[in-house]
Amino acid sequence: MLWLRADLADALSFATLLQDEDDDVPTNQALHVRPERHRAYRRVAEVESAEVLEHQEAYRRAGQLMDEAQNMYHSRHILQFVMSHPEAPVLPSGGCLYLPNDKVWASFYQRVEHPFPDLFAEMIANSYYPSCNETSLSGLELPPSCGASTMRGSRGCFEVRSLGSATGIEVYETTGHVGLPDKWSYHIENARPHQLRHAKEGDDSLSRCGMSDELPEVASTRRLEIPTRYIVCRKSDADKSITEEMVVEQNRWANEAFKGDSPWERMTFDTGHPVAADMQMSFKLVNISMVTDPDCARFGFTNSARLRSYNKDSANYFTVVVITNDASGVLGQTEFPFDIKEDSLDQMVVVSSVGFRHFHTHKLEMIGVTTHSSSMYDEGDTVVHETGHGLGLYHTFEGGCSAVRKGDRVEDTSPEKLPHYDCAVDNSCGVADPVHNFMDYSPDTCMVGFTEGQKRRAWCVFEKHRPTLFQDSLKDK
Repeated sequence: MLWLRADLADALSFATLLQDEDDDVPTNQALHVRPERHRAYRRVAEVESAEVLEHQEAYRRAGQLMDEAQNMYHSRHILQFVMSHPEAPVLPSGGCLYLPNDKVWASFYQRVEHPFPDLFAEMIANSYYPSCNETSLSGLELPPSCGASTMRGSRGCFEVRSLGSATGIEVYETTGHVGLPDKWSYHIENARPHQLRHAKEGDDSLSRCGMSDELPEVASTRRLEIPTRYIVCRKSDADKSITEEMVVEQNRWANEAFKGDSPWERMTFDTGHPVAADMQMSFKLVNISMVTDPDCARFGFTNSARLRSYNKDSANYFTVVVITNDASGVLGQTEFPFDIKEDSLDQMVVVSSVGFRHFHTHKLEMIGVTTHSSSMYDEGDTVVHETGHGLGLYHTFEGGCSAVRKGDRVEDTSPEKLPHYDCAVDNSCGVADPVHNFMDYSPDTCMVGFTEGQKRRAWCVFEKHRPTLFQDSLKDK
């Protein structure tokens, strides 16, 4: 049974507090009482094989309940992703699980750019309430209600609706977020206002570049060799989590990706090699700066002002900033070049060290302990993905399945409802989702390439919105 503390005065004002259905930014998150230290809970990596099967069945049945709902596609995907993760919480029978609907997720992705997927396991632990009481598996306390079947959120009350029970777990659909991990909650509440991360009618890139099929082919005799610099923000001089050798290797890897030469691991659903266009551009590494700045290393994602002093002469370089002690729980965050001036100090790609090439491997070598975090992103495709944004590319899941918003402005990428965190076949918009494309959120081993349409758009946006750097970079083959 749903446990929510009732308050008569709140109930009387429910109609005025309830969140507007059409208002999707920013994310409305439950006003939990968060403990200073989370409760310990059992993880799937710690249990015997027989109990693992019970754990998987509980997750699977809960996912089936969401399959029957019309708007719980992404929460089902997240639950499926967490189910096989070694940090997945074991859910004791007889509890309540609160998960958001697809509209809430769409709002979330406007605020939390490229979330670190390992934190979804923490989210499930925060969202599961044993015995359906007031305290979650990880120790968060439910907020007061505003009346029957509601919770109090950061932007007003939101609704909670039961989808049914399976294997002793009651699953609830919510119109706000319950149990966001501490880092994502912090980021949402503290991040400097960021450009909305979606295509909108009338945006400058549309008027100056249009749809990809309206753009000319890139001449085979032309290429771009883009002067590129990396700035690594460290918390101390002793921080060796990212080395200059790793930066050189990351840049080499990005060049291979933009050449269309990323390795491909054939999946059972693949009928041939995924599309991997030669983008006819490379990144010439001209400078690496190791900066000791604890604020930059910790809070660079929440406020880019902490990074700007290191991005002088921004019009003449493609700048990649690496955050090594991130407080936000994201892999990357990048402004589109058409949203800011070409000489803006915000013209930079910002990535977490967790998504940097060989960070996981290097960390293992330094401390000699196997960790589960970041292994999915050890190849270095986070930098490739965020560089795509720096060249004006939207996500492949831009606009969802709607044709009205024309999605990512690229005709040869398949639409998809919301991002993928695994490498599995799905048809969220009626055709195969583009899980091999760099502009999805798939694991590094799944990402393979860009399309011809993305290439045309990237060249157009770069020429129109970063003309100085474009001219400096333009070469004949």
